[in-house]
Amino acid sequence: MSEDTAERALRDLDDRHFTEVMLRELRRRRTFARVADQVDGALRAARFPIGDPFRPPADPAAAARRKMIASAVHSAVLQVPHACSTEACEILIERGVVPGSTPADALRTFARDGRLIVLRGDRRWVYPRFQLDHFDPRDPDNIVAMINRMLDAGHYPEAATAWWTAPADSLPDRRSPMGLLGQDHATLRELAAMYAAAAEL
Repeated sequence: MSEDTAERALRDLDDRHFTEVMLRELRRRRTFARVADQVDGALRAARFPIGDPFRPPADPAAAARRKMIASAVHSAVLQVPHACSTEACEILIERGVVPGSTPADALRTFARDGRLIVLRGDRRWVYPRFQLDHFDPRDPDNIVAMINRMLDAGHYPEAATAWWTAPADSLPDRRSPMGLLGQDHATLRELAAMYAAAAEL
């Protein structure tokens, strides 16, 4: 494909598809992979600009309802069994998947790049327990890291936790997706892909 043809093809894409193509290519190229997440954040800020903090919402009642719902979701996901940072480090060290020298730094990196879910508790950061038994940063295709990134856990950790732990109508006996860890990773990937596609609509 010529340079002109490629440029025309990119210009014909809408914003969402242009973003997807660019990020996929950045992550594919080793030279740019490490900055892909930063570019992703900048593009999100451009597509969904933060509102003026000094301007009251157009509908105070709607804003109050959203705040109440967000608070309820936050409270609900914190009921999921979790581990504090120290406990999470110990679990991963015992499993031999992170070095014992700088586990806390590694843990922060995994959370920052969306491979692990981290939630803000009352006075500390906590990690949903279910993911720690199946997370292995040495494996580029690790199912936990892959699904968490598909769910955009780095930006929406509470929504990602809810997805993992809520009963799914499409699964037998309305199991939660986390029940498939270690059993049916193909179905997990399929469910996460459908969720991610719906979230973009």
